[in-house]
Amino acid sequence: MSQTTKNFEEKCRRFFEEANGGNPITVGQLARVIRQACPTFQGTDADIAQTFLELDDNNDKLVSWEEFSSALYAKDPREVTRAELELAFKDIDKDGSGKLDKNEIRLLCQQQGLDISEEQLNEVVKEADDNNDGKISFEEFENAFVKG
Repeated sequence: MSQTTKNFEEKCRRFFEEANGGNPITVGQLARVIRQACPTFQGTDADIAQTFLELDDNNDKLVSWEEFSSALYAKDPREVTRAELELAFKDIDKDGSGKLDKNEIRLLCQQQGLDISEEQLNEVVKEADDNNDGKISFEEFENAFVKG
């Protein structure tokens, strides 16, 4: 399991714990967990209610951590990866601007144990910066990740 995946799981677990002290949660609490764990979630209350019904394996009108986490990892891996990328991006975006500058990219590389020269850093930014503004938006970050 990657460090990003572990961080994502820990964040989901923390939100789950905060929702109801680690006890099984209601549909309303699930909505708060989902919206906190993935702020860009664009689903409706009806979507969350449907998800709740799918998660509630034993039909007790509550979702346990086991039901929640099992479903989380059964989802399309690209969905989890996008959520993980969003969390990673926000962690890297130290100034909260919604864009990564060269210093934030350098810090990311250092955190990943990569020794990167100024020339290599410029190349990374150039490759990912589709609109040539010298900064990397989340969309550019995601596209660069997908390109590999």
